This record gives sequence, C-alpha cells and structure tokens, in this order.
Amino acid sequence: MLKWIVEELKLPAPPFWLIGALLVLMCLPLVPLAFTARARVSTSEKTAPHIFLDMDKQTKYKAQADSTVFADGRAMRPPVPGTIAWGKNAAAPNADLLAEDDHYFRGYRLEKNATTGEMDTIYFQGFPGRVTVDEALMTRGQRRFNIYCAPCHGLGGLGDGTIYQRSLKIQAGWIQPNNLTDPERVSRPEGHLYNTITNGIRNMSGYGHQVSVEDRWAIVAYLKALQLRQNAPASLVGNVE
Repeated sequence: MLKWIVEELKLPAPPFWLIGALLVLMCLPLVPLAFTARARVSTSEKTAPHIFLDMDKQTKYKAQADSTVFADGRAMRPPVPGTIAWGKNAAAPNADLLAEDDHYFRGYRLEKNATTGEMDTIYFQGFPGRVTVDEALMTRGQRRFNIYCAPCHGLGGLGDGTIYQRSLKIQAGWIQPNNLTDPERVSRPEGHLYNTITNGIRNMSGYGHQVSVEDRWAIVAYLKALQLRQNAPASLVGNVE
C-alpha cells in the first residue's frame, strides 16, 4: 500500500528511521495490554502501586501497635465503661449482656474429662431459673412450635408434617423427620432439646438466628408437654369411664 502511494504520487521513499518509528508507534498501545495480561497471571510479594488512595488505603494502627497519641502508649483502647455487647438490650427483661449463663443461653456446659483430658458436653436437666413454666409460656411455645417445627415434625410432633407429606409424593426415598415423642427424644434433657433448636442436628438446620432465646425455651416447654401427652403414666391419666 505504501509502495503504491509512493509510486502514484511520485514521492520519494520514506527513510528507514521513519518507517521504524511508525512501526514502534503502532505497537506502543499494545504494551499496557501486555503488562496487564502478565499481571493477571503472575504473583508478587510486593504491594501493587496505588495511584488514587481514596479511602480504601489509609494510615492506621494495627492490633497491639504502639501509639504516641495516648498517655499509656497503646493504640488499642479498652471498652468504654457501660458498653453493651452487640445484639443485646440492657433494658430487656432477664438481660445478660455477656451471655454468661450456660444453662439459659446454651443449654449445656463444658467439663474436662479427668480420664481423656478432653472437654465433655454436659446438657442441663430442667429449665433455667429465669424461665417460668406457666400457661403463658406454653401458649407462646405452641405458637412458635406450629410456625417453625410443625411443617416437618407435625402439629403433634410425630414427624408427619406437611413438608413430609408433600415430599412423599414428589421425591422418592425421602427421610421422615424424627418423631419427637419417641423414647429416645423423650429421654433427652431440656438443655439438649434447646441446643438442637439453636444449632440444629444432622439434616436439621439451626434456628438460633430466627427464634429468640426466650422463644426457644418456650418451644422446649411445649415439646415436653407433647411428649408427656404421648407417654403419660396411668397415674396421671386417671380412670376414664
């Protein structure tokens, strides 16, 4: 093309250096692309250049660093007196800002095994002292149970909820939810049931982020009532004529 233009216009041939300069200029736009492609597939221990710092890279103190700003020379500051733990409400009834009550908040305690040296999980029997088992708690527990538990376990806790009934029709090999009134579940301490609601067990997901601590204990109370209904001794039932 260039030769044709030169011949038609009767122009002298461009000097070699000019041809070389033009070729270099044509290749220059490819250089940044080549560096970018190389950077995407290579690693380095050096910090990448940061032209615009904005707010994503700032001078700061790291953990346990020294500081000349404060008189004690520490960059990390202790909590302000009266600080409330995140997610807690100091004005709420039965508030425990640090959740130190294992029975109430976890349902179990850890105890070191004298033989193995490992920590054993000991589930609490009965209800925590701050939980009053009365009609109001039972009613609340029944409502929460019907919302969160009954879809799988059924209103009576027999493992025959609507999800199970529906799954039998659309999926082969569906595993039935546990019968919450069978002897194995009846024998479990209240703390074990509470922990199961909180963290889940096997295929069951936990409800700790959906159901409050108070409502979890209300569900446990109602579940114990369901279990008693299915396994009540004759002395409590009385004579039926």
